[in-house]
Amino acid sequence: MVRRHTVTPLLVGTLILRANSGASTIVLGLLLAHMAASTAHKITSVQVGLLPVAFYISELTLAPFMGGLSDRWGRRIFLVSGPAFGLLQAGLLFFTPAHQPLPYLLGLQVLAGLSGAITVPAVLGYLADLTVRDQSRRVRVMSLYELVTSGGIAVGTVMGGLLWFWSGRGAFVWLAVSYILVIWCMWLSPVANQAVSSERKIGETARRYLRILRMPRLLAFLPAWLCISALVGIWLSSQLTFILSTPVRYPHQLLMGSMSGPGGGRILSLVLGGIVLFFSLSLLFWAFFLQKIARLRLMFTSIIGVYLACIALFGINHRGVGDTTMIYVWLPLLLIGVFAETSFAPAALAYLADISEEAARDRGMVMGLYSIFLGLGQILGNGLGGMFAHRFGFDGLIYLTALLALVALLSLFWLFKKDGRYSDDKSIYVSE
Repeated sequence: MVRRHTVTPLLVGTLILRANSGASTIVLGLLLAHMAASTAHKITSVQVGLLPVAFYISELTLAPFMGGLSDRWGRRIFLVSGPAFGLLQAGLLFFTPAHQPLPYLLGLQVLAGLSGAITVPAVLGYLADLTVRDQSRRVRVMSLYELVTSGGIAVGTVMGGLLWFWSGRGAFVWLAVSYILVIWCMWLSPVANQAVSSERKIGETARRYLRILRMPRLLAFLPAWLCISALVGIWLSSQLTFILSTPVRYPHQLLMGSMSGPGGGRILSLVLGGIVLFFSLSLLFWAFFLQKIARLRLMFTSIIGVYLACIALFGINHRGVGDTTMIYVWLPLLLIGVFAETSFAPAALAYLADISEEAARDRGMVMGLYSIFLGLGQILGNGLGGMFAHRFGFDGLIYLTALLALVALLSLFWLFKKDGRYSDDKSIYVSE
């Protein structure tokens, strides 16, 4: 009976899956930094930025197709097969060549993107199926999904540096083995009632998908979502790990290469893991204490948090050598900013689940749009992040973040001023 009434197995599987992702990002960044320092082949921030770009191009291209197939064939086969491709990709990372590693890694990133394209639309479609008749539970479940996502990344961020410290390349073997647990958890997920699509004509299906993509509610929200997703690409990728652990230093930027050298990977994992863990606890607060606040206002709050975090990071990066006084000012400001910006994710996911009610037969395809927007945003964030970091160092990530947050802010202002129904219709933004 337990299997039919709980989403715990799926959430546990997602937690492990995201932990693998966070750890892989850290280990891969440390591996590339090690190669850059120990081989004659030069590896730059721009090249590192290409790796997540390849991943998200693969995921966003395949996600709607895989989501559509899950509408026809059922979710369970996709819940299990997606992590199986992740297992293959993690195992092959162990064999990364020391000479010209980037072509090999780009191919594996495409494989990882396929794994995400199979898994994410099926998981989100499954959660939307499970909460059709309970809007209050939908907000909690989607928030818990974001919680285990960010919490898993936090755990993985800490474990990534430790695994590298203990095992070096052997860390990829441990990551591959953990995917077996993910497959088992997905298999144990309870059965959800799904409105299976029986449409067989490709033309009719394509026209139905185009109508979904032209939904005014979706189009109006797109710019803000893309920009926030780009921020995830800037700060939760191998780029940040590479910058902090690179042997290259910039004058007057204390964070550039601040965690290079012996034991740097362990310190880096603890610092980043602590921040992502705080991010997760903030999500837990938004999930259970602020369900009655308009969702668009939560998104607006997140933009304010982004700017507070930018100010704090700039202050930390440019504080004087040996100056420990101002850190007690900048660190609390950074935590306040991170807390505020976490309000965006649960509001955005609940919003997308609401839209899926207008196309219940194509719920997997609609929820697959999450991967598309996240992928496009992260391609934008990683691609531009590599160029900004190459030109301005750590400051470049801050400049780009502020610019993207401005575009998102303008988008949300447009929703408030030009289309009042988005801010007035509480049924869209507030759980009943």
